Amino acid sequence: MDSLPPLTPPPPMSTSSLPPEVRPITIAPRAPIKPPVLASDILREEVAPMAPAQRAVRLWLVGFAAAFAAVGVASRLGFGPSSLNVLTGSLATAVVALLATFLPAPYAARASLAIVAGVVPLGLGAMGEGPLAALGFEGGLRATAGLVLITLLPGSLLFRARYRAFRVARIILALTILLSVPALVSIGMGALDPGTPLLLRIANGAALLASLTAFCGFMGEETTGGCGGWALLVIFTQAARLGLHTLGKGSELYGHWGFVVGAIGVFAAGVLVAFAIFQLLAVAFARQARKVDVHRIVGPGAEDRPPLTSMTSE
Repeated sequence: MDSLPPLTPPPPMSTSSLPPEVRPITIAPRAPIKPPVLASDILREEVAPMAPAQRAVRLWLVGFAAAFAAVGVASRLGFGPSSLNVLTGSLATAVVALLATFLPAPYAARASLAIVAGVVPLGLGAMGEGPLAALGFEGGLRATAGLVLITLLPGSLLFRARYRAFRVARIILALTILLSVPALVSIGMGALDPGTPLLLRIANGAALLASLTAFCGFMGEETTGGCGGWALLVIFTQAARLGLHTLGKGSELYGHWGFVVGAIGVFAAGVLVAFAIFQLLAVAFARQARKVDVHRIVGPGAEDRPPLTSMTSE
C-alpha cells in the first residue's frame, strides 16, 4: 500500500472583512485627568504660602556673609574695632552664613541657622563686644531693648504683610509693638534731648516715626498695609541712627569708624534675622492661615452677585 503524502497546513486566511492592507486601530489609554487649579487655590497660596521667602533669605545670607567678611577685613586695616577677636568673629559669622546658604537644609532648619548667624553678633554688640561693639554705646539694657526694634518688630511686619488675612498675624504684631515700647521711649527721649546734636535728634525722630508705621499693620485684610516696606525702613533708620552717633559722646570710645561699621553690620544682621523670624512664624502658622475664607478678602464672586433684574427692580 502506498503511503499517504504528509499533511500540509492550510494557507493563512483572514478572518476579517477588512482588506489586508488596513491595519487595526489601537486606542492608547487615556492619561489621568488632573483636577483643575481653582482660582481660590491660587489666591490662598498668595495670601497664605506654605514656605515663603526661600530665595530672599538665601540671597540675604550671601549679602550678610559678604558684609561681615568686609567688617573683619576693615577691622584688620584699622577701621572700626581692631582686635584678633573681632577679625575671627567676623569671619566665623560669615562662614556660618555661607553654610546656611548652601547646605541642603530643610526650610525651618535654614531659618534657624540664619537666626543664629545674625543674633550672635547682635547680642555681643549689645554687650559692647565683637564687631558690632558700638551697638552697646547706650548700655546693655537699652541696647537689648533696641534689638526688638531691629529683629522682632520687622519680622512680625513681614509676617503680617504676607499673611494679610490671618488674624493671628495682627496679634503677633500687637505683642511686638508692646515689647518695643521701652526702646521707643528711649529713642523719643533722645529726639527731645536739647543736649544732643541736631542731626542726631533728627535721626532719633526719624527712627521713632519709622517704628510707628507698624500700626499700618492693623489695616484691613484686603491690603498689606505696606508692612514689608515698613519693616525694612525700621531696620534702616535704626542702623542709620547708630551710624550717626559718630557725632555723639561715644565716638571717643568706639571711634568714628566703629559706629559706621556697626551700622552696616546691624542693618545686615537685622534684615537677616527679621526674614528668618518671618519664616519660622510661617512654619508655625501657615497651615492654620490657609483655612482663611478667600472670598472675604476679594469680595463675592460673580456667581454670588444678585442678578441685574433684581438690582434694577430695587
